[in-house]
Amino acid sequence: MKNGIGDLLREAREARGHSLEDVEKATRIRVKYLEALESGDFGVLPSATQARGFLRNYAQFLGLDAEAVLARYGEAVNKKSFLSLAAPRPKPVEGARSERPTLARARRPRLLSPDLLIAAVVTLGLGSLLLWGGAQLASGLAATPTGTRAPATATPGAGTSAARPDTPTPLPVAASPTAPLPTPLPNYSGVNLIVRAEQRAWLSVKVDGVEVFAGLMVPGASKEFVGQQVVEVATGNGLGTRVIWNGRDQGTLGEIGEVVVRLWTLEGMITPTPTMTPIPSETPRVSETP
Repeated sequence: MKNGIGDLLREAREARGHSLEDVEKATRIRVKYLEALESGDFGVLPSATQARGFLRNYAQFLGLDAEAVLARYGEAVNKKSFLSLAAPRPKPVEGARSERPTLARARRPRLLSPDLLIAAVVTLGLGSLLLWGGAQLASGLAATPTGTRAPATATPGAGTSAARPDTPTPLPVAASPTAPLPTPLPNYSGVNLIVRAEQRAWLSVKVDGVEVFAGLMVPGASKEFVGQQVVEVATGNGLGTRVIWNGRDQGTLGEIGEVVVRLWTLEGMITPTPTMTPIPSETPRVSETP
């Protein structure tokens, strides 16, 4: 998708004397994504949200109007969608047989439609159920005796012994409830970080200065990192990245599509101070007098 945005970004970068590697260090956007932005090939990016976030941060780094760049990107995407919908359909070939039935060919009425079949099955089922219930009721009435004989009461005498009353069984004593034991608080050693993806987000994590993970996380995925001094987290989607530090929820790191870099130490979170690469000054040329 070439819409002039890539040329604008590349010309602004070259005018400031920056290489793609310099931009990657300053914005945390990989070189392959920077090349995709400058070439206008936005299909290489993970998602449309990531594309907007990368464009915003790249334009701000180059000193361009980020909102104007995003507006041009939106116009290009809408134009591409309109062109795909407005593409002409292929004309039918003359003499080809039409797949649609002609009006002259009338459909024959169906004698057995699905609705009629379902109604017939339900009717048969209800009739069978009524017949079965009537047969069960008739058999029950026929088996009932005409009279009932009262049970004989045994009189205690010489040959019989009086029935002893049953000894009542003692009921079990209910155990008194005990107070719940206090839950011990977790004891963390070092910097313990759990990073969970609320949305699709690209993530880079450094533990004590060493990069241990760099890749794309899908929604619902989580990873745990443990460091001795500091754990650095860089994400391309602040709203889609949630951090739990030493058992405490730190919430999401920013807005949707926002590139965010945060550091966590033994004392808590630290926001790094952005550093700008100095722009080399142009040395005026001195003409030599013959």
